[in-house]
Amino acid sequence: MLLIIKRLFFILLTIGYMSFIWIQSSYFDPESIAGFSSSLSHSVFLLIGAAFEIAHLFQFGLLYLCIVVVFLSFGKLRTWHEVTAVLIALAYGMVDELHQLYVPFRSFSIGDLLKDIIGIVVFWWVVHRSYFYNEGSKLGRWLRSFYLNLK
Repeated sequence: MLLIIKRLFFILLTIGYMSFIWIQSSYFDPESIAGFSSSLSHSVFLLIGAAFEIAHLFQFGLLYLCIVVVFLSFGKLRTWHEVTAVLIALAYGMVDELHQLYVPFRSFSIGDLLKDIIGIVVFWWVVHRSYFYNEGSKLGRWLRSFYLNLK
């Protein structure tokens, strides 16, 4: 019974994170940042903008990691799990960009989609190397703990 609860928790956590991405990308009001732009220096404003752009890389990479954790809650990670996690994260990135076509002040952006892809690929590479080739790393041990604790 505890095993089912753990798996359900990871699945709901991933769905919750996907919902967070959806909600976050559904709201943007340029007037809300207009006040900040006049009170902040130009360099600070650019730094904040760069941080938001870099956050794109992590947002969908973290989604990939959440999906991998769901797979790990069912057992050892396999190559087809990795491919499936990448495809789900990429598809969700595409759906999110398409959804932004219908959000006021937002638009479909190939640049954002490329940042999503880069984030997913970077997270895939780190997870893949840590899980399959660097088993002694903290990340490798952490990833293995998900299925080892199922026994």
